[in-house]
Amino acid sequence: MDNNLEKEYEARFSWRISRQFENFKELAEFAHTGGGDTLNRFPKLRYKFEDTPEDALKHSIFLLWNEAVECYIFGEFQSCLMTCGAVVERCLKLEFELDYQEKNGQPKPSRKWTLGTAIKDTQGIVSSEISQLADKLLDPRNSLTHALMEHSDPRKSLLGSERYMYQMGPKYLIEPFRGDTKQAIEITFQILTKLYSI
Repeated sequence: MDNNLEKEYEARFSWRISRQFENFKELAEFAHTGGGDTLNRFPKLRYKFEDTPEDALKHSIFLLWNEAVECYIFGEFQSCLMTCGAVVERCLKLEFELDYQEKNGQPKPSRKWTLGTAIKDTQGIVSSEISQLADKLLDPRNSLTHALMEHSDPRKSLLGSERYMYQMGPKYLIEPFRGDTKQAIEITFQILTKLYSI
């Protein structure tokens, strides 16, 4: 049985390796590719494994950024875009938390936030440039996360918004949402750079 699983895995994934390397190269052109060097690139995200909301948010941003990067490399574009939205939401929550602690000397009581709420509530805390970048991510992220496109534009949803076809020998790889996702990961990288690099 394991031999059959190995063959199935090989048939499903091995022919995509060259495209995944192309995605990796493309990502490296406009965004740090993640991995172990992420904390060197974004030193203000260093966490201490302390039992605080601030430390937990830093750690979750680090983990999610690396997941977004891997999703992009492996061509899982919808997952990448939704993960980018989660990264940005957590960045804004962290900035709000840091601001609240500085002003009040204690962590902010927990509450439910969405990306849209986080954008509104951090106006004046983060720069207008960061707010504008986050706002560009809001609609594409919400469309995928909440299945909005399936109602507002079913055809676009079926075709995958900006989709690409890539020929690899006799096979074609259809890449739905690639264009939207490239923009989303570029935006996310810009926000991380503006907030957490030196």
